Amino acid sequence: MLLIIFRKLRDPSDIYRCGLVCVSWKSVVRTVLPHCLLLSNVGVFKDETGRLHYGDLSKQSCVLFDTQTNETHEISLPEVEGRWFSSSSFGWLLTIGFKTPHQIRLLNPFTSDLIELPSARAFEEPNDLRVITSTSPLDPKCLVLAAHSHHGRLAFCRPGDESWTRVEYFDSCCSDAIFYKDKFYAVDFGGHLFRISCNIIPIAAKLPLRPIQSPKVQLFQTIYLVELDGNLLLVARYRHQRTDRSDMTCVFDVYELNWVEREWIKVKSIGNNAILLGENSSISLRVSPSRNFKANCIYFIDSYPFLSKVFQNNTGVYDMMTGNVEYLHQSSDIWTSPPNWFIPALPDNIYREKTAEHMKSWSSRILTSIQNWFTQKL
Repeated sequence: MLLIIFRKLRDPSDIYRCGLVCVSWKSVVRTVLPHCLLLSNVGVFKDETGRLHYGDLSKQSCVLFDTQTNETHEISLPEVEGRWFSSSSFGWLLTIGFKTPHQIRLLNPFTSDLIELPSARAFEEPNDLRVITSTSPLDPKCLVLAAHSHHGRLAFCRPGDESWTRVEYFDSCCSDAIFYKDKFYAVDFGGHLFRISCNIIPIAAKLPLRPIQSPKVQLFQTIYLVELDGNLLLVARYRHQRTDRSDMTCVFDVYELNWVEREWIKVKSIGNNAILLGENSSISLRVSPSRNFKANCIYFIDSYPFLSKVFQNNTGVYDMMTGNVEYLHQSSDIWTSPPNWFIPALPDNIYREKTAEHMKSWSSRILTSIQNWFTQKL
């Protein structure tokens, strides 16, 4: 009965909050909670005439695009006014103040919980930051890694710290980072993997692995790290440059790390799973009838669709069995903003009294709504 009711809900905010009512509700909600695209306000946008300009930082809301229903949902968030925002780990938003000292906060868009992090004063181009957390930011044991891909810098903190601590011995440009089996890992654009030790002085250690052997020549390569069924995967995305200087995604290679042999083993199939690749968040998921994704496929989105003349060539679905790419040719207004995957994640525990009390009052409203709905059906 709960599954039928939750599937009737259209707004991701409503579905998420139902999962905070109790353990039994949470187990059902996790099967229907949609994976969305967050329409970020980082970077440059197109207006209705097609002209490029900087995003409106005066907005007090964010927009989620439900990939299963093709519906957009606007969430009122006064907390994002005057701030850049993009997706982060565990269904939280990374928000960075536009004005100096560029204060950084993590924001849960469904509960409005806020976690303060050290400012981005020490980073060049702070709107280009990516933040990965080890767990929900409400967890007192949460660890935070900041990656500045274009300037070859990693930094570490814990919520409550006054400043970022630079990760030593990492001087490459970071292509991606992940928290995997209690450790942070980062990979550069050459496919070299680093393990990050979060001690008093964070240190990056390059792992002695055989590099991936790519036969692709004259192709631009982007590397992603993804966990699948407890294994660490490296996904290489290749693009070639067109005559108009735009680039086009053409093929992917997937590798699984063999820790014993210390080498990347090429993977031909990911089975009944899908991989979602994005600039700020990449995950794998089990394909099921309740989720509108194809098995053994890689879903990818363009990091900068608003700057590309043919952005649809960098947004689409790659079938690992056939090697074919289905490009998304969308005319919707959502493609005028930089999208990224937003994966809501229900916490294992409610870490704050404030959140628990807030959800008690909200759950009573949900129960009333369900009773009214059920009465109407009778």
